[in-house]
Amino acid sequence: MQLACPAALLALTALAACATPLERCISTAQSEVHSLRRAITTAEGNITRGYAIHRSSESYTFYDTCYDKKDRPYSCPETRYRTVETPVEVDVAQQRQRLKSLRRDLPAAEDRAHSQTQHCTALHPPTG
Repeated sequence: MQLACPAALLALTALAACATPLERCISTAQSEVHSLRRAITTAEGNITRGYAIHRSSESYTFYDTCYDKKDRPYSCPETRYRTVETPVEVDVAQQRQRLKSLRRDLPAAEDRAHSQTQHCTALHPPTG
């Protein structure tokens, strides 16, 4: 299953290639807003829990049954990956300051995204 990530990446690339120029432009215009909202959600979670969650990928070996050319079974190793979550200490006061700053920055980012989206629509008029 080592191809799972590259296969997913190819699927996403193919999907992005199918997006219209208008859709790609709007997606780019709204990316800052999406990033800020994700950061706000993360900070809120950190404050609520009192700690952050660090995620990392860890490989492990899984033994599966494979078959040779004569259909004889044999044990074959396969590398798989799992996500490991580890609590990380955070300064809650600092997280509150960060959250306040993110919330303060969001309206301006939304205004920019709205303006850029209008520009996208003018540049790539919707068809149909």
